[in-house]
Amino acid sequence: MKILIMKKVLFFVLAIAFTTAASAQTISVSSVKKAEGKEMMKESSKMDKQITEALMKDEGLQKETIGYLGSNKETKDAIAKLTKANKGSNKGIMKAILGDKSLSTAAIEFISSNPELLNKAMKLVGM
Repeated sequence: MKILIMKKVLFFVLAIAFTTAASAQTISVSSVKKAEGKEMMKESSKMDKQITEALMKDEGLQKETIGYLGSNKETKDAIAKLTKANKGSNKGIMKAILGDKSLSTAAIEFISSNPELLNKAMKLVGM
């Protein structure tokens, strides 16, 4: 009888130990994933700022980006209005693009998805 009770207690203790170990592992994996996500967002935000800085510095990047946005059917009309409002000034158009959330997102995505332009932008900001 004592052996049977001892076996049940031992089984119960092992079950609790296993559950606790599994729970701790899940928590640590979850916290690691959250930390990774935060780090990736921080790096992405940093790169977006660097691309924005490069776009304001380099006229060649400005021309390529404005040309892309002007030929893209989703942004074509907005760029036409900005070009008219800024009388063709690339720097003025770029300031207006970067001041508009959807246009700045499109510009940054264009640069970041093109390795050659991204490399040029990163060199401009010292990376």
